[in-house]
Formats: sequence, C-alpha cells, structure tokens
Amino acid sequence: MTSVLIADDYPFFRRGLSTFVDEQPGLKVIGEAADREALLRLCEELRPQVLLIDPNLDGCDSVALVRDLRERFPRMRLITFITPDDQETLAGCIENGVDGCIMKNAAPPLILSAVREVAAGGNWLQREMTPNLFDELRRARQGERERAQALLSDRETQILRLLAEGLRNAEIAERLFISERTVKVHVANVFGKLGLHDRVQATRYAIRTGLVRL
Repeated sequence: MTSVLIADDYPFFRRGLSTFVDEQPGLKVIGEAADREALLRLCEELRPQVLLIDPNLDGCDSVALVRDLRERFPRMRLITFITPDDQETLAGCIENGVDGCIMKNAAPPLILSAVREVAAGGNWLQREMTPNLFDELRRARQGERERAQALLSDRETQILRLLAEGLRNAEIAERLFISERTVKVHVANVFGKLGLHDRVQATRYAIRTGLVRL
C-alpha cells in the first residue's frame, strides 16, 4: 500500500482529489494539508511515500518550499501541480528535485498515472509542460552562475570549485599555497554569500550552476 499526502489550499479540489486517490487499489491517503505549517508537521509525523502538492501553497514561495521539502524528506516522492505557462516555477521545481509535475486541470486518470509512476520510482512530466522548458532551465542556470560570479571573488570561486571536487581544507591549502586558516575563512565567506550550510550543498550548487563539470 502506497501512502499519499495531499496539500492544497483549495478545499474542494483537495477533498475531491483525496477521495479519488483513496478509492484506487494500492493507494491510501493518510492526510491533507491546507498550509505550509500543517504540511511540514504532517510530513514529519506521517512520513508519506508520495506527496501531491500545489507548491504555491497558501502563497508560499513555490521553489523555496520544494527545496525545503526535498532537504527535510529526501526519501519522499514529490509531485507538484503547476500551470503550463509558469515555466519559471516549473524549471525551479525540477532543478530542486521534484519527481513529477502535472497540470492542476489534468484528468483524474492522468493524475493517477503520475502517482503510480512516481511511487514506483519513476518520473513524470506532463507533455503540455515541455515547450520552452529547456530554454528556461538554461536561463535559470545562467542567471544563478552570474549571481555567484558577482558575489564571489576569484579566489572564493576557486575555493568553491575545489570544494566541489571533494578536496579537504588542508588539500586546498596545499593546492593554492595558502594557509589552512585562510582556506577556512574563504569557505565561510562562500557559504555566507551563497546561503549554503555544508560541503554537500556547495557541491550541488557548483554543479548546478556549471561552475564545475562532472
């Protein structure tokens, strides 16, 4: 049985979708949320396998909410409802790790197909959402790279690239012929300027923005 949590601030849509999903074989709706606070609490308490969510929940920053959910609940499968003309939100959600995106006005059988595919470990993107998506992803990546380049000094950018390569502070110090204490200062500056908290986030950021290539 696959457990499903549904989050949407429109009660009629949320209730109707919950009833429909709960009637399907192998699926069980274990909770509903109408705002961010309730959503995070239920995710923590119930640990659903699949979350169906309107990321603009109760006026939330859609991409920030998706990012927060992915970091807090990495094993949870995440499907977002997005309007096809909102390419910026669509690109941001995909970049931050959603497993499926579907239009809110999609037919119930299509929503069910998305839930089953994502629950089985796959990904789902409704066909109508794909026009201009790749252009938007490239623009978002370019914009983030330009932001990083504007915020960081040449030395800090160099430090970020070496962090993403997996080097420890002592190894970076040896590579750049500087002290380990100086490296620590640069690392703290990089984290502070980019809003990062650890080396894993720094590595993901550097790869996502194209500052390093795998």
